[in-house]
Amino acid sequence: MAPSAGREPNERLRLLMHAAGWTPEALAHRVNLVLARTPHARTLHLKTPFAWVRRGQTPHAPVADIVVDLLARATGRTLEFEDVWPRAHTHLCQAVPADSGLDVPWGHDGTRRLLEEWSMITRRAFVSVWGPGLIGSSRHALAMTPDHASGSEPWDTDPVLDLVDDIVAKARTLDDRHGSLGAAFVGEQFTVVARLLRGPTRHGAAAERRLFAALAQLAQTAGFMAHEQAREGTAQRWYLSGLRAARTAGDATLAASILALMSNQATVCAKHSEALQLSWLAQQEARQAAAPVRALIHTRACLAHAGAGDLSGYQRARESGLAAVADTPPDTPRPQWTSYVDTIELDAIAGRALVLLGDVAPHHQPAVLPRAGALLAGRVEHPIGHERSALRHGALQALAHAARSDLDQAVRAARATVDLTPGITSVHCVDLLRRLHTALDAHRHRTTDVRNVLLALERAIPA
Repeated sequence: MAPSAGREPNERLRLLMHAAGWTPEALAHRVNLVLARTPHARTLHLKTPFAWVRRGQTPHAPVADIVVDLLARATGRTLEFEDVWPRAHTHLCQAVPADSGLDVPWGHDGTRRLLEEWSMITRRAFVSVWGPGLIGSSRHALAMTPDHASGSEPWDTDPVLDLVDDIVAKARTLDDRHGSLGAAFVGEQFTVVARLLRGPTRHGAAAERRLFAALAQLAQTAGFMAHEQAREGTAQRWYLSGLRAARTAGDATLAASILALMSNQATVCAKHSEALQLSWLAQQEARQAAAPVRALIHTRACLAHAGAGDLSGYQRARESGLAAVADTPPDTPRPQWTSYVDTIELDAIAGRALVLLGDVAPHHQPAVLPRAGALLAGRVEHPIGHERSALRHGALQALAHAARSDLDQAVRAARATVDLTPGITSVHCVDLLRRLHTALDAHRHRTTDVRNVLLALERAIPA
């Protein structure tokens, strides 16, 4: 199918290309570099942009969106689709690679160049990227040395910063209790903080660090929410942006947490090599972190090893996590964003990994599923403030019991899980509920309790 025909020359596109200093061939070359990183197996002829300019033609997706993205970066302007292409053209938003445009110099100046783009994350669509490019970007982030601009203004004591910190904390609470329900709100708060950083007000170094750390925390939360909605490309974009912001803030601990979540995302997406590499990077970054953070990072590594079917790797990661817990006195200082991390949550993550290991390597099920059920029990019994986590881990506990034909325990865990479903919108949690329904449905004929909990699951699972 040919591109949509125009009637008049595209003067807006010509002027934007002139502002960028690009010839039509240069634009085509840049578009091809982006296409090479997407699932779209196509190459643009170097002369094609002449037709866009001279005859007003609009290319098919995703090329039209890629051109808008490239011109916005090259000119430093905020561009919408209609700022580049004829208004009569019907526009369907197309995804661009999650790492598109992030190849700016690592450091303070490079990060500031991204602030304008970061304010547009919520208005764009992304496709996830894997392989050497993702791992390379992550490694480069860890090699970055913060180089904040100096400033003498006492802005780091401004009440605005306290308000930002309060918003960040409330965003975390929203995630803990309701999962992805507040994703749009969190994304908008990220945009607000990005605008503070790129605004006319000069900030001192301490204020900039706090604001970049706030950006990183919001990106981490927004990334996890997008992952819970199965919007993996958008989640990856948030994580990569958060990783850069964390390193710009000089916060290695927060960077380690984001890398660990990227590893967990890779495990869910069955990208086990990337999961293991990202997990290793997270553990390296967390070496000097407080004991509670190290416990979290090591425990999240259990999921990467479990996804790869590596029981010995799981055990090593679990032992490292437990050792970090043992090194944690009750009054140990910790970052505020780790407030949800306690032994109950760490046990739940480790139990989730064992259920995954049993799925990947069924011959391990007799050994790992009883342990999984015990580790998952704590979060099911203490859900307040952790409703999404309790729902996820309760469903997994029920699945572990059902796999062992322990129907009484499976029904008990399933009932507790159903009670937590209102207000939870996570796609992954809903998929778990469907999986649990399928597992229990095989025992429908056994008891009335099983049939009753199946009815409750059917009412709770969205159509």
